[in-house]
Amino acid sequence: MKKFKTPGAWLIDIEGVLVKDKSYQPVAGSVAWMQDIQHSGVPYCLVSNNTTHRPEDLLDRLASLGFPVTEDGLVGALQLGVRWLKERGRRTILWLGAPGMAGFWQDAGFELVASGPCDAVVLGANSELSISDLDAALPALQDFGADLVCLHRNSFFLDAESNRRLGPGAWAAALELVIGDGKVVTMGKPEERIYNEALKRVGVRPDEALFISDDPVADLVKAKELGMTTVFTLSGKYTDHEILGRMEQNHWPDIIVTAAADLSAADTKQGN
Repeated sequence: MKKFKTPGAWLIDIEGVLVKDKSYQPVAGSVAWMQDIQHSGVPYCLVSNNTTHRPEDLLDRLASLGFPVTEDGLVGALQLGVRWLKERGRRTILWLGAPGMAGFWQDAGFELVASGPCDAVVLGANSELSISDLDAALPALQDFGADLVCLHRNSFFLDAESNRRLGPGAWAAALELVIGDGKVVTMGKPEERIYNEALKRVGVRPDEALFISDDPVADLVKAKELGMTTVFTLSGKYTDHEILGRMEQNHWPDIIVTAAADLSAADTKQGN
């Protein structure tokens, strides 16, 4: 096993790594850890599937906690979704994410509909999503050729009380069964596009980057396939190694830590 080596760039998940869950309470040591990275001069980028907060609100929240964050240092599924839809002229959407984010889409220039014809059905995290909400998307997908735009494919997320809630990945799997002539696309992790966008921001090759996340399935498998060093932290969705027993061994992360701050320790090991 090799000792941990400082990477050419850090790619960092937010929930479960910097903060515990939707409560946005910092993981122990994470603020100081991020500040150390900033002082080191090594480039870093937050890579987030967050769809429950406007990007500017998310950055403000993190900054208020002491995290050194900037607009250029955040690559998110929301921003990629807006870009993809606009580039393809999709302006009318049926939003199946958090109700409080409807204004975000309207401010971005989209028209929201509750049912019927539209250009795209857009999926984000929504702990209140109901079967009737999914039913409302059926005509758009089956009869009117709407695209199914999955902002990410996480199977579950932790709410503000650390309760597990079904994520967009579960709903996407159901709606894919009824897609008509439209496309099915994913914007965030584990889709390759978000990793490539983050690598552009930090200006390094995949083999020079380290990706740290609390989700070895949805986040780290693709990062490893792309050639990055992967770190699984037990400070979020999973508090032990049990999940690795359900994965192919070649997909296992390179490093496992209790929390991100452990990566500063001299005895952190790589390889498992």
